Amino acid sequence: MNKLNYLKAFGCGTLITILLTACSDKKDEPDSPALPTVNVGFKDVPSQFFASDAAGSNLYYGAENQITTGYIKKLSKDCYIQFPINYGLTFDDNFNSVWGYSFYQGGLAVSKYHDMTNDTYANQLSVYDSTSPSGGNFLVAYGAGLITDPSKSTLSDYADCGRIYITNEKGYSVNDLESGENYVSGKENYAYFKSVWINNTTYTYLTMKNGNPFAAALNSENKGWFKVQFIAFNENGKDARPIDYTEAYLANFDEKLAGGYTGIIDEWIKVDLSVLSKETSILVINFVGSDWGEYGLNTPKYCALDNFELSIPQD
Repeated sequence: MNKLNYLKAFGCGTLITILLTACSDKKDEPDSPALPTVNVGFKDVPSQFFASDAAGSNLYYGAENQITTGYIKKLSKDCYIQFPINYGLTFDDNFNSVWGYSFYQGGLAVSKYHDMTNDTYANQLSVYDSTSPSGGNFLVAYGAGLITDPSKSTLSDYADCGRIYITNEKGYSVNDLESGENYVSGKENYAYFKSVWINNTTYTYLTMKNGNPFAAALNSENKGWFKVQFIAFNENGKDARPIDYTEAYLANFDEKLAGGYTGIIDEWIKVDLSVLSKETSILVINFVGSDWGEYGLNTPKYCALDNFELSIPQD
């Protein structure tokens, strides 16, 4: 990818942003005092929260030392950020349907893998780079909703997406977006997401470059594209509506689309999230693209993320 072209097209990392609905009335009030700013990277994550290999073997129901809670970081006295594995219908070792935590259902996983040659699902947690902004470790978001237009969606449409939660206490309860049961324990808190660094995973990058039996290669001939959406919510009910969102192309071969031709992203890029609400309780990570089939998006639905910059409420 030509870095200069990307920066020129997106204004040095500031991406296309679409305001969906009226935000909180507080947005119309005079600016309040600046909130404390924190950076959330993954350099010092405790070992028990890491994927055990590039396939994420310990992210699935019944696995040895299975990760169920995901990574949780305390930001201040009453503010936590949570990166959970999703809960839902999954399968046990005998392929019986059970309820449990499983990366099959989507979610977020902390990774340290940088294999840039294996183009299979077994390498789903590698980033297409030899390092990361915070020094090697990073986060992988997996999963996508079937809704391509967030303005027509509710939170329950993103049950299979990665979702970042801001809460006032550590831990969260069983997720049931269909019934509206709260995903997190305690009371929601909020944060102002300002920016994040993103890159393609190796599996997604090489699939978009070369294609595979399940997904087409993206190129100038088919004007293919693939992008990640960051969708902000400030409620936790199943019918909660998004308050705004922003998006970034992970690949774009259609010069007529907003932002123009970028090819396939092959390096860490900083994304501006500052258009999102200053009172975001849930940040959904969704994927949309041009290679769409009967069962949804064919392009592997992953993105590597690192170094979230956000402001948090004062204690």
